Amino acid sequence: MLHQPIAFLNRFRHDQSGAVAIEFVLLAPLLFALLFGIVIVGYFIGVSHSVSQLATGAARVSVVGLDTDEREELVTAYLEKASVNYPLLKQDALDTQYLLEESTPPGVTVNVTYEIDGSLLGVANSMLGLSLTDIKGSAYLAY
Repeated sequence: MLHQPIAFLNRFRHDQSGAVAIEFVLLAPLLFALLFGIVIVGYFIGVSHSVSQLATGAARVSVVGLDTDEREELVTAYLEKASVNYPLLKQDALDTQYLLEESTPPGVTVNVTYEIDGSLLGVANSMLGLSLTDIKGSAYLAY
């Protein structure tokens, strides 16, 4: 009678048919977390770069204008097409401000703030408890 449980335990100890499934269950959460982190960091870098480029591009486009009114129209038109020129950005999440300076030397300052709520970064922010609320970019160009 004692022979049957010992034989069963010996067979169970040498059986490796479910070892791969057990290893996958143990390692999969770590691998998926690593993959999610890589995607989030890449997305953050892309959005941050897009915000900086939007501010820089708006400042550069103002150079074409001949007077203050024309420069203001050019900057406004460029900022309104942000989601077309930068596909990672949503237009309704952008807060843009610009200041055309008539001082010496004249110039333009463009500030762009991108709210991350409602994006993939907002999801990561809520899951990881980060204190990230927005991404900011600015540019100054003297004429």
